[in-house]
Amino acid sequence: MKYLEIAQGSPRNRGFLVQYEKLSHYIKADEPLYRSFYTYDDTALKVVEETQSLKKFVGVRSVDKVLIDIDKADNSDRHTLNFLISTVFELEERGLSRKSMQAYFSGTGYHLVIPNSAFEFETSVRLPLIIKSTLKSMLPDIDTSIYSKLGIYRVAHTINNKSQLYKIPLTIDEVYNLEPEEIKELAKTPRLEYPYSELFADGELSEYVVTTPCPSEGNFKKVLEPTKIAPCVQSYLREGPISGTRHNIILRIISHFKRHGIPSEYSKAMIMHWNKDSLDATDLLEMVENSYNQNYRYGCNDEYLAARCQTRCIYFKHKDYNIDVKNAGDMQSELDERLTTNFDGRSIDLAKSFGLKDIDATIYPGELVTIFGPTGSNKTTLAQNLALGVDFKNDTVRKEWQIPTLFLSLELSAWYMHRRHLQIVTGLSKDEVNKDYKELFAQNSDLLNHLVIQTISPTLDQVKQKVRELQPAVVVVDYIDLMETPITIRGEYEKVKYISHGLSNMAVNSDLIVIQVSQVSRDYSRNEVLDLYAGKGSGAIENASRKVIGLNGQANSSKKALSVYKNTDGELFDVDLEWRPSFRMKCV
Repeated sequence: MKYLEIAQGSPRNRGFLVQYEKLSHYIKADEPLYRSFYTYDDTALKVVEETQSLKKFVGVRSVDKVLIDIDKADNSDRHTLNFLISTVFELEERGLSRKSMQAYFSGTGYHLVIPNSAFEFETSVRLPLIIKSTLKSMLPDIDTSIYSKLGIYRVAHTINNKSQLYKIPLTIDEVYNLEPEEIKELAKTPRLEYPYSELFADGELSEYVVTTPCPSEGNFKKVLEPTKIAPCVQSYLREGPISGTRHNIILRIISHFKRHGIPSEYSKAMIMHWNKDSLDATDLLEMVENSYNQNYRYGCNDEYLAARCQTRCIYFKHKDYNIDVKNAGDMQSELDERLTTNFDGRSIDLAKSFGLKDIDATIYPGELVTIFGPTGSNKTTLAQNLALGVDFKNDTVRKEWQIPTLFLSLELSAWYMHRRHLQIVTGLSKDEVNKDYKELFAQNSDLLNHLVIQTISPTLDQVKQKVRELQPAVVVVDYIDLMETPITIRGEYEKVKYISHGLSNMAVNSDLIVIQVSQVSRDYSRNEVLDLYAGKGSGAIENASRKVIGLNGQANSSKKALSVYKNTDGELFDVDLEWRPSFRMKCV
């Protein structure tokens, strides 16, 4: 029997398999309904019955129809519709008939559905990778996250709660001829009277199926690579074999593999992939075995590794600052790298988080950000919301905004912070979470797994060591007054200066974001007015921080005022926030 996974009301309410033929029975007026991209057999049903989830299912998957997701994101309605039109045109150019395509307005963007008979994808454990690789090669600009093993999408004729519009079918003629506003008008009702025609295809796109996708095509989302561990070796891995240096470089790469505990069998497979048939395979395998048997080791002073040395490496000695003396050409190269780097998964876009347009307020790796405010202003809550990827404007949690975070909670216990995190991602109160905390964690663990907590007050050196071990993209210190400092550091100002400059230095040299939380000075706390100089040890905070955020408000009021007082290489802004019992803050 064939099954689908469904989620009623919200994508979080998943973990239910229903018979394929009975999907329509679950469509309800004014309630969102989602279905799985893939279909399943009885083996998957058994896994769901035992675990209440498909996350641990590793068996075969099938697909009945292939959906192309045209996400609106930050694009205009006209641009999004034009993207759909160009996609239809591209498929027609490849030989697919309009009778093989069914378009939908999803409530914000568009879906284009094609029967599997056009591709003839076969049931397989590797089906998600094959479909993702195939569609990415055919249509490079589309969003391929829908093709992940657990991908789901909205069912036709159900409502989109954000836009309050329905997912409705459209003819291809309507796609070409209607304006976006006309389509939105149609989507105010479910459009149940639409005259569907059965989609038919006969392998028109089967020649484009990528049956043996390479490993690099297997990432369904942005992967945070370990770029700080021996970037010299990683540089040679990216460059591939170059005549004249191949033998020397191979020895360094193999040595790196062995030092990190990779068995020779797997080293052989990886070095063969890197080789690209450049050197004789027999010679290559002998080099691997000799390197393992002779235990060749190469350090930072090796001429080949030193030629690719980078300061962000975890093995780079901080005392060697003289290496940081750069000429104009060096700095031009760094500027080029900075401006051409994709920071997805490594940055926090404050403007997008607060729904602000045309504001430059992105937190990049290498920046220290200070959040200060009086007692009761919910500074910790703001830091938690940022770490959990809260969309303050649309009152939701964006998983794609979450990045690996080390949260030093030096005032609040781990269990209490965890419950607050559960409240934030679910939007529920303390009592609601207490009643059902096990099930809520099972349903939302994927929104929490990027974050680890430490509650023991560390020294700066201990924080740096933990960063080297965990390789986070963000470190939150809540709050800096509770960090340990050497006994020789006396006075409030000197302590704040020591910690702030140390954290700033760590952000730069470890290429990560550091967010420190601080109290305000007594005078500002009494006057209930904030400015750039309100933080304890304000001069030290002002000098060390790339961004300074003030959060004002009283403990007995849900209304909070956020102001960016410093934004190096960016813009200042103000926004009003509201605290709720769920600890999820939203714009007002």
